Amino acid sequence: MPVLRHAFLLNAVRELGRSVPDIIRARASWDGCLERIRGACTASLGMEFDTLARFDARSVVGLFTHPEQARILARLVDERARLCEAHGRYAEALADSVYAGQLLMHSRARFGLPRDARAADVLEREAGTPSKLG
Repeated sequence: MPVLRHAFLLNAVRELGRSVPDIIRARASWDGCLERIRGACTASLGMEFDTLARFDARSVVGLFTHPEQARILARLVDERARLCEAHGRYAEALADSVYAGQLLMHSRARFGLPRDARAADVLEREAGTPSKLG
């Protein structure tokens, strides 16, 4: 069973890696970019982005079995924050940035710093960093 979970998570991270460049290119269009973010969440986590974003970060991280999942969602929330900032929605951008930070904080609290750090390395290796892509 652990091998299947690992394969699922690696596939989720790779799916996010394939989606992030499309998300970045679509930032000029609010609706188009938001749809790509939603699609990336569904493809990588199997859950709806809007539903996850409605709950507090601690509850959402409690749904996940691995820190990679929390990191993926935090990355998508951060992309939405960048979209909001690009369209002048600064209050929403700030709220999303705070939420992404809370997701990471609760991930570290739940899974421990060493596991969360490994999750960060996997995500950066597979999906890249915003500075490399943007």
